[in-house]
Amino acid sequence: MLRSQIPSGGSLLLAVLFLTALVSTPARAVTLTYWVGANEKACFYTNVNQIGKKIGFYFAGQAGGNFDIDYTVTDPHERVVLEGKAEKQGDFVLNGNVLGEYSFCFSNEVASREDKLIDFDISVEDEVRAEHADASSPEASEVAKDDMKVDQSLHLIASGLNRVERDLKYFRTRENRNKNTVLSTQDRVFFFGVVDTIAIFAVAALQVFAIRTFFSTKTSKF
Repeated sequence: MLRSQIPSGGSLLLAVLFLTALVSTPARAVTLTYWVGANEKACFYTNVNQIGKKIGFYFAGQAGGNFDIDYTVTDPHERVVLEGKAEKQGDFVLNGNVLGEYSFCFSNEVASREDKLIDFDISVEDEVRAEHADASSPEASEVAKDDMKVDQSLHLIASGLNRVERDLKYFRTRENRNKNTVLSTQDRVFFFGVVDTIAIFAVAALQVFAIRTFFSTKTSKF
């Protein structure tokens, strides 16, 4: 977290600090969209350099199959932290209790032909608490209180932005799935329409042939 010392009436400095805080992020994040091929297992990694840091893990199936995927999260000692089978979406927060590299793997080994599009996000908390000034004097105490208020406000803003980001990702996922459903339905309607048309022409041709055969037989008897 960016440290600040704001004197009374320092509205301009507060505005600059606020804009700077909005540009800077409190976490290292990796947002990716990846096609997991049939019979493929794809792994991604992130490093935790301090015990107790929070690890955010989000994924959602965007296309392919039933939008589901198998996933496994392991710690640096290769112990399974999280796993799931045929999950369409997940949003987790883990505690980085072990230093080192964590792996996040997606498996599409069950599917033989279907590739799957996965949208996922891996973030590691990268937040440094401000070391406030020594509160040995009333002025320093006031500055420290102002710093704490600014820190709390920025935490609330960051939390709100994270919620908005998650909601936008959810709506994007729903839009992609609904679009895929509509396209699939259109394909089915077109296919059955073609089949019905062919069947109608086939029945009509069969009826004409049957009637002509019937009258030809009657005529030959006379």
